[in-house]
Amino acid sequence: MQNGDTEQVPLLGHKQKGSGQRACLWLTEVIDVHYAWLPLLVCCFLTGLIDAASYSAWSVFMGMQTGNTIFLALSSANLPAGSDSFKWARSAVSILSLMLGSLIAGRLYNAVGATRRLTLILSFFIQSLCIIVAALLVYTDAVPETIKTDKLVLIAIPFLAAQSGAQIATAKALDFSELPTTVLTSVYNDLASDGNLFAWDNPKRDRRAASVALMLLGGISGAWLSKTSGSLTNVLWLGAAIKILLGLSWSLYPAASTD
Repeated sequence: MQNGDTEQVPLLGHKQKGSGQRACLWLTEVIDVHYAWLPLLVCCFLTGLIDAASYSAWSVFMGMQTGNTIFLALSSANLPAGSDSFKWARSAVSILSLMLGSLIAGRLYNAVGATRRLTLILSFFIQSLCIIVAALLVYTDAVPETIKTDKLVLIAIPFLAAQSGAQIATAKALDFSELPTTVLTSVYNDLASDGNLFAWDNPKRDRRAASVALMLLGGISGAWLSKTSGSLTNVLWLGAAIKILLGLSWSLYPAASTD
């Protein structure tokens, strides 16, 4: 009996250790990214959703920085006439924050591998946390929801723009350059100049077209939610919830084939 007991203890310990190792291996394994474009398409919807609401409230974009760059240029000449003089600061902070988010996410992906399950889950959870922080700032009135000239708005903008930057870095790291998730100018160009535009089998064309439709749908949703509820916070809560679900979705992807 005693000999049997001494044999069972290490077996039990080995079993528990093996379970932990399997969980660790599952989290750190490289996933099959063949269908990784699906969450990225939802990100296009999110960009439209948040940018429509943020522009309606604060006259600044969080993802589409081409518009902010033009706003910054127009501010140098106090144009358009009658626009607030603080627009340049909101635009500049958004641009710099997006770049910072891209920088951090890009370095993270380069260091640990963008296609590891845990990396993607954590990345999207951090992005959702950024949206939650911005939503809380507005919800608690720490940041005004409708007074765009208030300097406190600059506190919330970095969180929303930085998560957009991390989102772009994710698309690049997963090698879906046709889905930048925050801009459409290059997508429109790539669609129109595609030599196989009318081919039956053209996955990149299909994804580009879907990204346009989803960003438009997101923008319409953000506009109507802002109009009917009169609240930027509701849009941000929705955006955070969607991004959390996207983070969880990476757990459903199978491991990449070793063949």
